[in-house]
Amino acid sequence: MTQNSFIVNSLKKTMELSVVLPVHNEEKNIEFVYKELVDELKRIGKKYEIIFVNDGSTDKSFEKLVSISSKDKHVRVVKLLSNYGQSTALAAGIEQASGDWIVTMDSDGQHDPKDIAGLIEPLPYYHVVAGWRRKRGGLNKSLPNKIANYLVRQMTGLQLRDSVGGMKAFTKQVSELVPLYGDMHRYLPVLAKWKGFRVTERPVSVRRRKSGRTHYKLKRIFGGFFDLMTVKFFVSYSTRLSHFFSVVGFTGLSAGFLIGLYYLIQKFFFGVHLMTEVASLILSVLLILLGVNFICFGFIADMISFDAISSGRKTYVIEKVL
Repeated sequence: MTQNSFIVNSLKKTMELSVVLPVHNEEKNIEFVYKELVDELKRIGKKYEIIFVNDGSTDKSFEKLVSISSKDKHVRVVKLLSNYGQSTALAAGIEQASGDWIVTMDSDGQHDPKDIAGLIEPLPYYHVVAGWRRKRGGLNKSLPNKIANYLVRQMTGLQLRDSVGGMKAFTKQVSELVPLYGDMHRYLPVLAKWKGFRVTERPVSVRRRKSGRTHYKLKRIFGGFFDLMTVKFFVSYSTRLSHFFSVVGFTGLSAGFLIGLYYLIQKFFFGVHLMTEVASLILSVLLILLGVNFICFGFIADMISFDAISSGRKTYVIEKVL
């Protein structure tokens, strides 16, 4: 066993707090974020580790992370093979985390490490603490944020003022039971609540970037809406997909059957010629066929869902862990 492996294994046995930061082209911000984060974690006084996940950066972010990790045994670097996106990068970092409590935050300097203490304070009593961004500058940021949180409250029933921010704290148990993929990191509180975990929020500040351009674009609100629809569907039907498809299928099947039955009664009891109602008869047959297909889709979806959950497939490839 190498000295580095011994250090990592020793830390895993006693780790209290893991901070996970996805990194994508943040070479000008990394050192500032690292220094500020270390100062705050030392002040908090818990045994900690910092996990930077290099998500396919094309600048010198990875080289700077390697330099930092070589000097600080508390820092670990996960290098993904390509740019998989923020949720996948977080999932990769969380999988490597060994702390009882996990904090996620951005690596661009907008999240203030001084808010970590407030986020972890409720964790002995709650499982997830969402960062409530009370102030966000610019209409292109504040408006999508307000719309997204309104939709979350209306569609999921989770009554948090801000559940979609990137700065959160949660227990290791949550990370083991709530999967992250696509852009689902923003809906972690919703998914955790669905699993039965206790969820709350604490205020956090959002600062200006020290350097570089924001990756935020107004069009993300549309992607976020479809992600929310996916979460709503997942929360409602993930373990019973056949229920959703069966409702649609039986509705179509019943409508088609009733239309067909109506015209059969018209023919045999009232002498109506069906040749004048060909379009309605075709609609009846189509509805019946579609209903049967949807019911079959439900059973197939259940089998696929069960297979995916059972196999534990990952959606990313780790090139190396330092």
